[in-house]
Amino acid sequence: MLTRPAGENRAFAAALRRRGAEVVSLAPFRVVPRRDPEVLALALRAAAHADVVVAASTLAVRHAFAVVPDWLPRGGVIAQGPATADALAAHGIRAELPASGFRSEEVLQHPWLAQARRVVRITGAGGRDWLVQRLRERGVDAADLPVYDRVPCPARADRLRRIDAMARPQLIVSSREALLALPALLGETRWLRLAAATVFVSSERLAALARGMHCADVVVADSARGLDLIAAIERSR
Repeated sequence: MLTRPAGENRAFAAALRRRGAEVVSLAPFRVVPRRDPEVLALALRAAAHADVVVAASTLAVRHAFAVVPDWLPRGGVIAQGPATADALAAHGIRAELPASGFRSEEVLQHPWLAQARRVVRITGAGGRDWLVQRLRERGVDAADLPVYDRVPCPARADRLRRIDAMARPQLIVSSREALLALPALLGETRWLRLAAATVFVSSERLAALARGMHCADVVVADSARGLDLIAAIERSR
């Protein structure tokens, strides 16, 4: 069972099906543009003057350039993953990657952030602000700039029936927001059944949260990338 935002599961689901898996997508939310594009455009143009811009995801890149097609950061740019770096490269922007891993913890170790005075992270509304908080503790002028919003999605009855019919359901979660939304989306009985099965997550941080939500068997992938999540699934067989 996949929990990425609505419309963002297709390639990952296809890769799993090619490996013989039965896949059900149950997106807790969908991603939509912000309602204030003029304000966002001004914020993006101001963010372009930061010492370092951190792009959190391909979604963040897509929504930023949808608002300001000629957006061009003047300082360094760090991408939280190869796919995000590729998305930036498509707009002519060369981005650095963390030395190891693609989580905020690894991004924080990038040498640019040891010297930066102003840092802006391009992300979605309601995301984790751990990186910004750690930078502020160092005295850095750091802020998240949300370039899209998340809108809750109701659970489709046909997909819930498919989940109920699975003999050995496995849950794949790559974001804190999705994990926290699942108990209410699924209902208590269904959630506890899934929590008792294997849950694949994209970080130790998510693993700790999952265990606190009664997940018994939690497997941690190297990152939120589809290839890394699939590798974790194959290792667990």
